[in-house]
Amino acid sequence: MLLKTFKGKILAVSLGMTIVSVLIFGYGLSGIYHQHMHKCLNRSLSFLTNMFSIEFDTKEYSKTMQTQMYQHPQLFNVLQGGLIHDIKIEFLLDKPLTNKERIYQFKKLSNGGYFAVSSSTAKINEELINMISDRWVFFILGFVFTSLLIYFLVRLLFIPFNKLVKHCLTCEDPDEKPEKVTGGSEIITLRDAIASLQKRISSLQKAQYQSMKALTHELKTPLAQLCLRIDLANQKGGWSEESSQEAKKEIDEISNKISKILHSRKVSQKVEKIHLKKSVLHIIEELQPLWEHRELTFDIDMPQEATLSLPTEAYKRVLRILIENTINHSLKAATIHIHYRQTILSITNPISRDKNKIIYSTGKGLEIAKTLCNYYKWELDIHSTDSKYQTMLRL
Repeated sequence: MLLKTFKGKILAVSLGMTIVSVLIFGYGLSGIYHQHMHKCLNRSLSFLTNMFSIEFDTKEYSKTMQTQMYQHPQLFNVLQGGLIHDIKIEFLLDKPLTNKERIYQFKKLSNGGYFAVSSSTAKINEELINMISDRWVFFILGFVFTSLLIYFLVRLLFIPFNKLVKHCLTCEDPDEKPEKVTGGSEIITLRDAIASLQKRISSLQKAQYQSMKALTHELKTPLAQLCLRIDLANQKGGWSEESSQEAKKEIDEISNKISKILHSRKVSQKVEKIHLKKSVLHIIEELQPLWEHRELTFDIDMPQEATLSLPTEAYKRVLRILIENTINHSLKAATIHIHYRQTILSITNPISRDKNKIIYSTGKGLEIAKTLCNYYKWELDIHSTDSKYQTMLRL
């Protein structure tokens, strides 16, 4: 979830860089401390080597002398709380070599041998680990403090962006740009770019509106001519008065729908409480000439009290498209089943193989329905077999 936003990505990258920086710094600091402890251990061994050389005659080195050295009180004082671990006091024929496991301090004897005092380096690593483990609380506190600091810095950085986004979402006049936007030249440049884009979109919307008005005029002109021809035919007695009125009524409905569709410039967000069965019956009544021509019947299995709060215009458009599509592809004299349970509206009909449809099908209506369903997060599933066509709409 953190990486799903731009601010979250910046915060995650900043924290990651902080952690890496702390690890690199800690590794370097531990190396310095490690070298310092090696020097301290070398000094302690050098002190013991000089002390034993002065207090004992190392030229006559023997097991008895070695035992006395191990029991020397000054040795116990040095060993308490120090870095010396697994100390060895010995006489060697060859020159001892210091390695990662042991550190040697030695004194060459006149007989060619070497008097050597050595210690294991294991306690250096133990001391380093103990020091880090004893201070882990400070590491946690430092990480929490750094995380909070970066978080508030990111929020502070995005304040100008938030103001700009708020203006873009709430501005009703595209020609008005937010003058009081701070945050550097980048924010000012972004503000001007968005303002220019808003002006461009506004001009395109105005051009679209003018085109819609012209298109509406061009579509309504043939309808007006059709009304005139009906009047002429009625005057000659070719049509009955009732048929003439019905035809004019349908032409008026077509004209109103053209105006409504072409002049709708944005998605309707108006949400109303809709009686689902009543809405289905209303659309079926509007489409009566189509299904009567096909001699179709409807079996509606919907609870009378079923209601949902839905965006009215979008729901009615989707429902009308689905029912029109069903009527257009149904077998003649068949029964269309409309069922509703648990927010799922299903429409089932037997498929007609007749190529002469009532309405020429282009598939655009179903595309519009799918687009609206995707926008409002409705689920539209269509299943087709050789004999049956089923549409399921989850609201």
